[in-house]
Amino acid sequence: MKQSRSLQASSLADRTPPTELRPVRVHAEHHVEAADVEPHCHADLGQLLATTHGVIRVTTEENQWLLPPGRALLLPPGVVHAVHSPKESRLRAVLIAPQMCRDFLPACRIIALTTLLQALIDAVARCPAYYPVPSPASRMVAVLLDQIASAHSEPLGVPRLSDTRLRRVTDALMAFPADGRSLSEWQDVAGASSRTLARLFEAEVGMSFSHYRRQVQMQAAVGMLSSGLPVGEVAHALGYSTASAFAFAFRKTLGSPPNRFRDQFKWSDCRII
Repeated sequence: MKQSRSLQASSLADRTPPTELRPVRVHAEHHVEAADVEPHCHADLGQLLATTHGVIRVTTEENQWLLPPGRALLLPPGVVHAVHSPKESRLRAVLIAPQMCRDFLPACRIIALTTLLQALIDAVARCPAYYPVPSPASRMVAVLLDQIASAHSEPLGVPRLSDTRLRRVTDALMAFPADGRSLSEWQDVAGASSRTLARLFEAEVGMSFSHYRRQVQMQAAVGMLSSGLPVGEVAHALGYSTASAFAFAFRKTLGSPPNRFRDQFKWSDCRII
């Protein structure tokens, strides 16, 4: 794995890997400058990635996620992923022994970080590497794993498509989520008829083109809202005619109004040095 030179590792635990007896380790990192970690995998570890400051982007072979504070990405062992971290981002990696991942981590998913889950991650990060078993520390780790397993999943990922005709469309949408062209207007770009494109979207990702575009827009909205932009500005930047139309789409996709979602980004106030 290639690490950025701007990385300042500031783990509250040492680099001892998790084991079956002590199945969780928590590490913290601080990226002074924007940084990229090239595609890699942890064949023998599950991982929960969270950010306490800044919105990180995680890309796998099948999906792309924007990860704001207050959310975390669960990665099963062996999943190849790349990570982009913005300037002055602070990350936490909760490393999980593979034996503990079999039941609750069959695939990547985004979860909401509850107050309890955040507090447990903080507390486990402060545990010594070789805490006694059984002990209050080992029982706290068990509760942390239970909270991760039962955490609510959120639809923040955007599928990456393999068909080259679809990729011409989706790459353009990723670059400019406000693009409002219909499928018939994408025909010349894609090199396929609108009927063929519609069929391919359903076949590859099980959703319509309009649904896919909304997922792209909502992922972009997450990044904008977490940076503090007003809802009206986000709506305009994404091509919505009114803030209320954007708020309706946001709530339909993510289950809460965009202003309430923005107000949840408070875990970034936590500091791990």
